[in-house]
Parts: sequence; structure tokens; C-alpha cells
Amino acid sequence: MKKVLRLSMISCVFFLPFLASCSGWHLRGSEGAGLSLNSNVFLSGQTSETYRIIEKSLTRKNVLASALNSDLLLDLDRENIQRRSASSNADATTAEFELTLTLDYEIRDAQQNLLRPKNTVRITRSYSFNQNDIGSSNKEEALLRKGLQRSAARQLIQQLTLLDRIRNEIN
Repeated sequence: MKKVLRLSMISCVFFLPFLASCSGWHLRGSEGAGLSLNSNVFLSGQTSETYRIIEKSLTRKNVLASALNSDLLLDLDRENIQRRSASSNADATTAEFELTLTLDYEIRDAQQNLLRPKNTVRITRSYSFNQNDIGSSNKEEALLRKGLQRSAARQLIQQLTLLDRIRNEIN
């Protein structure tokens, strides 16, 4: 009886992830796993948390290169996260804040030709603010800030991947 129970538990452990992957469900953060970047990238510009996230991702993909050995240049400029009141309670206190990340960037090729002229990534998220529990509201804001930066990094890497793919199709 114990063997049957143990075998059924083991089969569930292996069958459930297989079933989930067949249904199209993915773990958070794995949606861009199919994108492959074949060109070497030089990252320059203003150092920020988003810069570090992109740098780490390009290093993991083994495509981060020096300026002399790169096929693409990603130049980051002015990252800014602004917070504003999005809604108020009946007693005129803030009930919801909105965070907006803006990050200017441009992408060039090895010959310094502009592939993507100066552009801006803009991502907005909002969160509920509880005046009675400021600690958890601050933690939620910090998590949202990190999430904004990860989303911006993911968008920029997708831009690089798409430009790389277009360049490879032309050549």
C-alpha cells in the first residue's frame, strides 16, 4: 500500500509540471526565454539599477562585449521613477499611488549608425496605499520599483533581439 502511495506521489510530481507546460502556462519571468540574441552588445550610459539588470542578463546570455568587439551599442540615458497620487479617500488622504518609470535610450550598430533613434521606455504601475500600514505600503512600492526596472530591462533586450533578427535577415 505504501509503495502504491509513494508511486502515485512520484508520478504526480512529474506529471503536474508536464501538464502545466502543455497547457501553455509559464513561470513568471520565463516568457522571453525563446528570444535569442546572436550579436555582441556594448552597454553604455548612465549606471542605474536597470543598467545593472541589463548587464547581468547580457552577461548570462554571453553577449556582453567591449566597444571594439560589439555589433550593437545600447546607450541608456536618464532613468527616472516618479511617484504621484492616483486617487484619494473620502477624507482627502491618498488611497493609491502611481509609479512611472521613464528611461531614454538609443541603439546603434558597430559603425555608429542609428538603428533606433533616441526613444523612451515608459512603464506605469499603481498600488494601494494604506495610511495605517505604511511599512507594507513601502515594501509594496519597493517591489513595484524593482518590477518596473525588470520590465524596462526586458523591453530593451527584446528591442535588441528584434533589431538583431532584422539585421541578420537582411544580411
